Amino acid sequence: MFEFTTLFCTIDDFFQKNEAIYWQYLKQENPKVRHRSGVLCLSEIIFIAVWYKNSQIHHFKAFYGMIKRFYSKLFKALPSYQRMIYLINQYQMVLQALHISLTSNTQTACAWVDSTTLPVCKNQRIQRHKSLKQIATRGKSSMGWFYGCKLHVLVDAQGHFIQTQLSNGHISDVKMLPKLSQGYIGKIFGDRGYISENLKDQLLKQGIELITYHRKNMRPVALSTKDEAMLRQRNKIETIFSLLKQQYNLVSSRHRSISGYFAGIYASLCAYQICHQNKPLFTTI
Repeated sequence: MFEFTTLFCTIDDFFQKNEAIYWQYLKQENPKVRHRSGVLCLSEIIFIAVWYKNSQIHHFKAFYGMIKRFYSKLFKALPSYQRMIYLINQYQMVLQALHISLTSNTQTACAWVDSTTLPVCKNQRIQRHKSLKQIATRGKSSMGWFYGCKLHVLVDAQGHFIQTQLSNGHISDVKMLPKLSQGYIGKIFGDRGYISENLKDQLLKQGIELITYHRKNMRPVALSTKDEAMLRQRNKIETIFSLLKQQYNLVSSRHRSISGYFAGIYASLCAYQICHQNKPLFTTI
C-alpha cells in the first residue's frame, strides 16, 4: 500500500537540509532572480511529481484532477493544472539533486552496468517530432532502431543505483562507462556491449576490473566460478528497467519541453528509489 507520509517525509527531510543551498545557488547564477513564497512549498511540488510516477496513472491531467477532488485536504492550496506543470518543469534540477542524494554511497566490491533506450516518439514520427530534437538522436539497440536518449545505470547487489547518466541515443555504452564509474573501485559486470580492450585497460588504472562475456569470433576468456555466477545475474538489471518503464512510467512521449522531459525521468528514478520496497537482489558469493 502506498504511504503518503513516508514519501513526503523522505522528500521534506532532504529539502530541510538543502533548500537554502538551492536558492543560494540560483541567486549566484542569476542575481536578479527573486524567491517568492508560492501556494505550494518546494517539498510539496516534488512530492506531487514523484507521487504521480508511483500512481500508475499515465496522464498527469487525470492524476492532478484526482488530487484536487480527493486529496486537496493534504495541501494548503493547489494551483491550476497549467501552473503545476510549469512548477514541476522549473524544478527539474531539484529532482535531479534528490535522485543523486538517494544513490547508494556504500562501497561495494561488485556492481552491474547496463543501459536502456528512452524513445521520445515512434520511428514513423521522427520527421515530425520537434519538441526534443535538440537532445534526441537516432540510435540502435538490441531491439532495433529508436529516436531519443539513453539511460545508463550502475547498480549494487541490493538493487540500488550507484550512479546514473543520460546520453544521446547514438552514444555507445563503452564511451559512457568511464564517466559512469567515476569514484567506484571494484568489479563491474556488463554485457557484450562493453567489450573493449582499451576500456578495460583504462578502468584497470582506476582500480576497476571490467568483466564481460566474449563474442563468438573472440578467443574465450577463462572466468572464475565466482565471476561466472555473478555475470550470469546480469539480467536482473533488466528487471529494474522493466519496473522503471512499466510501473514508474519512465518512458513517455507527452513531454513538450526539455526541462519537462528531464523532470519526468528523474521523478521516475526517485519513485523507484523511495517507493519500491522489494528491489531485485543480486546474490553475492
